[in-house]
Amino acid sequence: MNSRQLLIPVLLAALAATAGCVSLGSGSSDDSGTASAASLRDGGRSGPKVSDSEISASIKEAFKQDPELAAANITVTVDSGRVTLSGNTPNVQAYLRAGSLARNAPGVRPPVNVSSLQYPR
Repeated sequence: MNSRQLLIPVLLAALAATAGCVSLGSGSSDDSGTASAASLRDGGRSGPKVSDSEISASIKEAFKQDPELAAANITVTVDSGRVTLSGNTPNVQAYLRAGSLARNAPGVRPPVNVSSLQYPR
């Protein structure tokens, strides 16, 4: 069998696989089968909407679970899902944990601003 004879079955298999994938869709469509404007804006990563107060409460609760962050003087401000941390942490490790916990809270939109969060040097 030569290479041309092998090429036809391979192309047919590729076409069949592609047709199956196209019919599955992206999972983020409205009733008309087209992607919604919201899913296009956020790259299809949107989940349920989370209010700023819920984001703030979630971050503060995560801080309470960490002994150093619970004792730290950290203010959490949230505006349209964007988080700003300000205040003081006891050390650089606590500073890094605070930023990480805030970034991982549900509903947070990057980036998390930690420029006003201080630690002793």
